[in-house]
Amino acid sequence: MSAPEWQKLTFAALQSVKMTLTRQSEALKNLANHYVENIDTQLDMINSISLLYDAHSRGGKIVCCGIGKSYKIATKTVATLKSLTINADELHPAEALHGDLGLLRENDCIIFFTASGNTPELLQLLPHISPNIPIVLLTCSKESKLASHPQITSLLYAELPEHLKETVIHGLPAPTVSATLSLVLADAVSLALGEMVEVDHMKRKKTFSMKHPGGSIGSDLSHLNDNFNRGHSLTSSQSDMPHHGSYSSLLSLDQLRECFRTTSIASSDPESVSEEPQAVKPDSSFTSALMNAGKDACYRTTRSEFLSWSELDLLKNLTLYDYVMFESELKVLATDTEKVRLMYKDVSGLPVGFTGMNDFLTIFREVEIDVASV
Repeated sequence: MSAPEWQKLTFAALQSVKMTLTRQSEALKNLANHYVENIDTQLDMINSISLLYDAHSRGGKIVCCGIGKSYKIATKTVATLKSLTINADELHPAEALHGDLGLLRENDCIIFFTASGNTPELLQLLPHISPNIPIVLLTCSKESKLASHPQITSLLYAELPEHLKETVIHGLPAPTVSATLSLVLADAVSLALGEMVEVDHMKRKKTFSMKHPGGSIGSDLSHLNDNFNRGHSLTSSQSDMPHHGSYSSLLSLDQLRECFRTTSIASSDPESVSEEPQAVKPDSSFTSALMNAGKDACYRTTRSEFLSWSELDLLKNLTLYDYVMFESELKVLATDTEKVRLMYKDVSGLPVGFTGMNDFLTIFREVEIDVASV
């Protein structure tokens, strides 16, 4: 192939990519507008999410079923639901007819994934599913056999305008735009369901960290994961523990998290938010770290003063000190400011933002130390 021919070919490929991205973006924008403007679609969404929530509340599971590319979207949805601590499983329609129907229970709810709404394998499966098990249909086509089938309980409609269909854009019916819309809608429903199951953002984030400990996501959320406490402890030796100054200049962020992780970020229940942290026993390793730290590395205060800090006070002391400590009810409680800093980042990401110091009491630990000695 000559250079001019190759240049022409690659330029055409670039134009195709740009067109695909533009059309995909247009389809997503149309879908978002549809759920803002169409009341019937909104009601269908509410009904569908209610069915999924009821199944979870009754101890059932959400079974995602599809074939081809739709099966891959179904399996991805199952993975997302599981990471949100929602019981879910995938069901391949062909395997279902050869014994896998045994995974269905009366309290379950099924989601059928099919862009066309006419998938033969799903239609063949319907007579073998108990009418007591609700079926939610996620489809790009309201005018389809499955959408009008009496056994379909509710609809999740991923509207795909005619001019944005794959055959119009590319001249091929390969699932691309329809797959994108189906996946995005399934993700949106999964996240909304997770928010219904656990309305508290911090609890939801903590639970997610426990179910997703691996990779960069697990690392970023490791300060919320109690399981990382196991097997990790501080050493008081000279080689591992500096006597004074900031740890941030000597250890990586991941090492800091491993060193200073505590038992949990407790519930933000209004009835318990101002209670003392429930320390099981004084932390001897953390006590050793405090004893080895210089006096200028630890801020000594009282519980009432700590609770009166403004956001500016908090940020200033996070910058100046490695530890914060106070005495309360004959116990000495302390924490390292790196952990406070990480929790502050989480709190700042909430819609309400910083609301006071009560939330931070949950990350203090009891230590065997005299406040005056540090």
